[in-house]
Amino acid sequence: MANSKVGIFTLLLICGLFFLGSNVNYAEAETKICTKECLNVGYMICPSSGPQKLHPSCTNCCRAQKGCKLYRSDGTLICTGT
Repeated sequence: MANSKVGIFTLLLICGLFFLGSNVNYAEAETKICTKECLNVGYMICPSSGPQKLHPSCTNCCRAQKGCKLYRSDGTLICTGT
């Protein structure tokens, strides 16, 4: 009698886990690998600084804040930070 109760309990537990597990949303991890190299950036402009030109000592397209635009000293766009 006790074995049948344990079996029924185990079956209900497995079914419950199955139904609960089917409703779980998994978050996708976004992996971003940045190198430590520095670009020869003349200046950058970020949304938070408005039109002010910032002069970072060492940055690259990956390490710049999201939305910051990196420019060469002649004014040509290198990239936008992601």
